[in-house]
Amino acid sequence: MSFQYFLSKRAACAGAALLAAGLLAGCGTQAQNALKVQEDLSEAQRLVQTKPTDTEAQQWADRAIAVAPQDPATYFGSDAATTSGGNALSLLSIDAVFTDAGDIPAVAAYMTQATQKFPSDERGFQRLAQAQGTLGQTAAEKATSAQLVALLNKKIHTPGATNLDSLTVALAQAYFDAGDVVDGTATYKKAIQAYPTLPLPANNLAYAYAVRSTNLPEALALAHQAITLAQKRNAPDTEIALYQDTLGWVQYQQGDYAGAEQNLLQAADAMPREAEVRYHLGLVYAAQGNTEAAQSELHHAVLLAQNYAAAQQALDTLPKSAVPKSALPKPGAPPGSPPARPAPKAAAAASA
Repeated sequence: MSFQYFLSKRAACAGAALLAAGLLAGCGTQAQNALKVQEDLSEAQRLVQTKPTDTEAQQWADRAIAVAPQDPATYFGSDAATTSGGNALSLLSIDAVFTDAGDIPAVAAYMTQATQKFPSDERGFQRLAQAQGTLGQTAAEKATSAQLVALLNKKIHTPGATNLDSLTVALAQAYFDAGDVVDGTATYKKAIQAYPTLPLPANNLAYAYAVRSTNLPEALALAHQAITLAQKRNAPDTEIALYQDTLGWVQYQQGDYAGAEQNLLQAADAMPREAEVRYHLGLVYAAQGNTEAAQSELHHAVLLAQNYAAAQQALDTLPKSAVPKSALPKPGAPPGSPPARPAPKAAAAASA
């Protein structure tokens, strides 16, 4: 949309390290280090999911980093999927472990570290900006996104640059997150024209409009366009659900609460652990006067993403008892609302 930079949470299964062990055992020092990283991250994952506020999980993540301090895969995961018998193995990364557990402060801390260690890797800046947006750290998000804009422009204009589709989409969102709406809009429109079969630019521009409650008729058309393109590409259900979330958010801003509820419920069914979808659904219920359901969804969002500023603010200001619908908050972009955008690896995957 989480700009989510996700098509969906990149949750790796807890057994990934065990599966990897069979592939990596006896293959040299590098492979043994990779196995040790997976073992440490597997323990970090177990701990953070059973004790979300405990720091022991971070100690295990730190051990994983110490195994290969200069390996970005420990932070972000590997670009190339490990395969076994034709099946892709999803290996753990610090980003996946703490994002899936909803420990957004930890994600922000580790991605800050990553931007310092790997200043030419845009993934660290993308994930840091997303985490800062979720935490309501608007000034920090803008500063990080400004750095990302400079980095992506440099990469895009480097002779022989590859992955220009995903880089252009990431640049457009970085402009928006840095507060540059004009260049963000222009870059998204450029991507829509240059890559007409790619649903991501249309989706993200629709969401950017919805967050600001501007150009809503165009946003509605773009959201529908993204879903149609994704269906033509036989995209996974979770990817289509991401675009349904955008459509539902646009409909909410337009006051079409019934349509928004329908699309957001479908998105929540496909992505039950996506905090942003729960946040959107909570606001729809609040607008319909269903305070009890709104409270449930917003509370769910806060549980799924620690320190989710916008969801917590909406929960705190929710009417404590039934009130006339006219007295409820009007649709709009609450302070700290994170823009929906795909996760770092998602943009590249969607363009494949």
